[in-house]
Amino acid sequence: MDKKPLVLIIDDEEDIRTMVKLKLQANGFDVREAGDGIEGFDLAKETKPNLILLDLVMPTLNGVETLSRLKTEDSTKDIKVFLFTGKGDPRPDINEASKQFAIQNGAVDFIRKETDLNEIVNILKKAIGINA
Repeated sequence: MDKKPLVLIIDDEEDIRTMVKLKLQANGFDVREAGDGIEGFDLAKETKPNLILLDLVMPTLNGVETLSRLKTEDSTKDIKVFLFTGKGDPRPDINEASKQFAIQNGAVDFIRKETDLNEIVNILKKAIGINA
């Protein structure tokens, strides 16, 4: 009767969503997907996921704007959000500033898309208190 933890993947790259979704489902997660920030915000309000993987660079509503909306909406403000990005400035000081900005605005952390899928599973399990 235990309910599977729900992860919402908000990313405009369908292949990334599919790859991560399959890995998460194989590891006991329920997964929903959204292709942009507006759809993702609406789906988060509707489904109240345990975690959100939120792409940083998307058309229409980018990750930072979506994060801001999620954190100011009463029904979604407590959802754990990880910014999920393949982008980043090669200068460590700029990358660290971007990460700190995200955390100050309510994200748990950054997860780079290049991160091994098993590590992503472990990070998400740890975030909701499941032994990896």
